[in-house]
Amino acid sequence: MQAPKYFLAILLSFTFLMGCKNDDDSPKIKFSAEQLKMVYGDSQKSWRVTAHYDNYAYTQFSAFNDCYKDDIYTFKAETEEVEVTLGSLGCYWASPDEQVATVSYFYVEDEGRFYLEHGRGEGSGVHFASKFFILELEEISETRLLFAAGEKGRYSKALILETVN
Repeated sequence: MQAPKYFLAILLSFTFLMGCKNDDDSPKIKFSAEQLKMVYGDSQKSWRVTAHYDNYAYTQFSAFNDCYKDDIYTFKAETEEVEVTLGSLGCYWASPDEQVATVSYFYVEDEGRFYLEHGRGEGSGVHFASKFFILELEEISETRLLFAAGEKGRYSKALILETVN
């Protein structure tokens, strides 16, 4: 008659373990609102694009790396807008007639996720070309930001920004 007591002890232990709440079920905040002040400071902060990757994991620069890496992005705290000062190089034509970049950001507070929406276009004569992408903030420090797409360690498209001195 020892078997039923042994079975009952195992059943109770299993029930107890299954009933315990797993802390991993709660969403983890990636970046707090306080941490994000490193991006835009008290009101605004400027960053220079230093690299544009098509495949960050394999250190493969984008064909647009040269035209991006001299751009300045000024993040504004109140408006979620990014003022873009484009560098001298065009992305599609050596001397475009017109260049425009529209960049904004948004923060999903309950997940702590910070996204960059990026659109860029330029025209030459009757021709116009553009590019649009969304990247997520993956790494943050006082002097460097990494926005990327993909899984950690296997990022594909990425932008690296460093503070303007």
